[in-house]
This record gives sequence, structure tokens and C-alpha cells, in this order.
Amino acid sequence: MRLPKHLMPTDYFSVIPKTDVQITALPFYIREVGYCNDRKFIRGACNNYSDYLFVYSLCTMKFKKNDEKHPVHSHDIIVSACNTPLTFSLPISYGKTQREYLYFIIGGSHAQQFYNYIRRHDCTFHFNKLHHMLDLFLEILEIDYKSDPLSAQMHASSVVHQIYLELYILSQNILNAKKQTPVQDSAVNTALKYIQTHYQSDLSIDAVCNSVSFSKYYFCKLFKEHIGISIHQYVTEFRINKSKELLSYSKLSISAIATSVGFKNALTYTRNFEKLEHMTPSEYRELY
Repeated sequence: MRLPKHLMPTDYFSVIPKTDVQITALPFYIREVGYCNDRKFIRGACNNYSDYLFVYSLCTMKFKKNDEKHPVHSHDIIVSACNTPLTFSLPISYGKTQREYLYFIIGGSHAQQFYNYIRRHDCTFHFNKLHHMLDLFLEILEIDYKSDPLSAQMHASSVVHQIYLELYILSQNILNAKKQTPVQDSAVNTALKYIQTHYQSDLSIDAVCNSVSFSKYYFCKLFKEHIGISIHQYVTEFRINKSKELLSYSKLSISAIATSVGFKNALTYTRNFEKLEHMTPSEYRELY
């Protein structure tokens, strides 16, 4: 399993690498790349029809294209052709570190073909924060496009191919999930409700599977196909999200919060919290 690194840049920036005939002949090449926190972000007006924008959001924002507005959540990826202005707007109330996002714009001989493989009406793909997709975006940002432009763009082309592959796999999983029978769909929904009702107790995977009367092996596979993550991971994230409410609005101790959302002890809770939020529960409480 590939573990995420998520080492964010220390400064905000935007770069337009120089290109030549060799570079523009690559399957994919970077036309622009950046790490931003602007409240309004607009791209597409000065790009070619065959350019494609990729945005990785680290916050909640709104995305507008062709007068249609779409919500964007943290760890969502937006992929769109630059055939019309694309506008991203963020709440005025957000501080600088609450409105961060990464982006890059590509061209290339394979850009349109690969985009057609994964294109969606709302242009949005939902990813889990534990997925390594963010690290692929960061790798695009970290490449030195000045010292050896061709080598840098070849490197970037390889990473863009990996990103397209991850988006294609996600698209296929969504299509397969939609083909599930009503019984399967109902079973997953029942399991979700069971988790939401029993998350404070010693909730096991066996208990979740028994709640829908499916075998453990079969239902674990079905759940992941439908939701995109394992039962264990979903339960952990659900508990962490519940704990964030208590951290923000209660004066309970960290240990008391850990117990109240179903963790066996404060140490296990803190470790899981840090993996998901990249900060301790105490740091989260100070910020929010």
C-alpha cells in the first residue's frame, strides 16, 4: 500500500514553464502550475480549447462553468477542458490557510483523448484524504521546470498519466456501483445507518456485516466498491468527524471525547486523528 506524504509547499506560487516543439509533442506537458489561496481563481479565458485544467481543493469552494455552479469539497479534484472560463470562488470568511488549492493546466498529444476517458458533467471527482492522489499533484508542483525543461516535462507527463489512471479507475468504480442490484444498494445503506447508530460502541466489522446478513468477505468487498473505502476506514473517519464537533463546541477532555466517539483510548484516537487531519486533536481545537 502506498502511504501518502502530503508535504505541502512553504509558499504560494504560480509558474508557466517554457515550452518548445519537443515538449509540445509529448503525450502531456505542463502549461501552468501553482499552489494558491486566492479567494477567486479564474482560468480558461486565455487558454487553448485543447488545454485541460486540474484542481485539487484543500477547502470548500464553488466551481462555475457555463453558468452552472457545482459545490467543491476538501480533497475533491476538478478536471475540465479550458473551452470556457472556469471560475472558483471561496467564502470571504476563510483565512489564508483555509482556502488552499493546487492546480495545473496541461496540453499534449494525448490530453484530449485521456480527458474523454474520464470526463464528467460536473467535472468533480471525490477522493479520500488518505489517498495518494494529493502526492501526485504535489509531485507535479515540485518538479524543476527551468534547469532541464524537456526532462522535467517528461517527468510531469509520467505523473499526469498516473493521475489520469487513478481518475479512470475511480470512474469505473462509480459505474460498477451504479450497476449494483437494489438489494445490494439497500444493504450498504442499512450498514451505513447501523454504523451511524452504533459508532459509540465497540463496533466490529463482523457486527456491521451481521447487521445486513451478508458474509464478511462478500460484504466488505461490496461496501468498498460502493463507498470507495473499507468499512474500518469509514468507521474511523465517521468517529473522527463526530469528535471534531465535540472539539469545537464542548469542553470535554481529549480522553473523554475519544471514549464518547468509540475509540478505546486517547492514544488510539490521537493517532487516527493525526493520520486524517495532519494535526493533533488539541491543535484542531485551538484552530476551530
